[in-house]
Amino acid sequence: MPGTARRALLMGALALPAIRRAAAGWTPSGPVRLVVPFAEGGTNDEVVRALAAAAAPRLGQPIEVQNKPGRGGVRAIAALATAPPDGRLLAQLPASALRIALLEHLPFEIPADTTPILGVAGQAFGAIAKVGRFPNGWADFLQEAREKPGTLSYGSAGVNSNGHLTMARLLLRERVQVAHVPFRGAAHGARALLAGDVDVMAGPVSIGSLVTDGEAAWLHVWSAQRLPRWPEAPTLRELGYRLTVTAPFGIVGPPRLPGEATAALHDAFRAAMRSEAFQNELTTNDMTEDYRDGAAYAAFLAESARAEEMLIGRLGLQP
Repeated sequence: MPGTARRALLMGALALPAIRRAAAGWTPSGPVRLVVPFAEGGTNDEVVRALAAAAAPRLGQPIEVQNKPGRGGVRAIAALATAPPDGRLLAQLPASALRIALLEHLPFEIPADTTPILGVAGQAFGAIAKVGRFPNGWADFLQEAREKPGTLSYGSAGVNSNGHLTMARLLLRERVQVAHVPFRGAAHGARALLAGDVDVMAGPVSIGSLVTDGEAAWLHVWSAQRLPRWPEAPTLRELGYRLTVTAPFGIVGPPRLPGEATAALHDAFRAAMRSEAFQNELTTNDMTEDYRDGAAYAAFLAESARAEEMLIGRLGLQP
């Protein structure tokens, strides 16, 4: 789809009417299925399952979490485009789905072909190196990269992932040449780092287990503030970059979901976000709350899609 037409559709999301408050007593007509585009047992799965468990009693129906990993989340979102707007099929929308949908020119638009219900939370990211590899952290990495162009390398969990693109943005700004090595997942990249196959590994803070074990050190984290688990790790902002990367996710439904259903779902999930079980999962998995109501979340998705389209052009990304 031409960029102009795509932008027009994305801009249309900004004009979505404000969510009407729910009519008292609206509940789904049967069990709700919530699709999670990540493998069972992972960080996102655990957090969303806690959210679903806390929201189900407020809806009066069970919420079944169904895992559909792959393709950056677009499989889960694509299924919504033709689903009945009855509130019984929902999906977690990761930020990566916006980028993949644009890169692959898929026949649906985010957020235009969904009903944004609410923004939920964001995951922390960062970059690590083996202990002692860069004694002065990021500054040493950049100095060596300038002295030996093209000889250093960094890994990430796949091509066009948050780890890949954030590092690419930083290196573009610093005008240094560093090779990118994609891995099947963050765990594979972490093992390669310890083996000396890459100099730096960038990805979700799950890679910080190597820091906790004393085998690696943070070069930087990409959250707005330092992480309580690793208070010694500097943020990108502290290093002079106006950049925060938290990969926020939210909950969306099919297009044309009635206002009373959207409002009731919003209220149930918003209440669930306040539950102790959900808040504990956020803390355990180094996530931060990133709540937005439906209208604010729709505007955020539209703005994020525009930013992703600009980044794709700037970095010359390919699917």
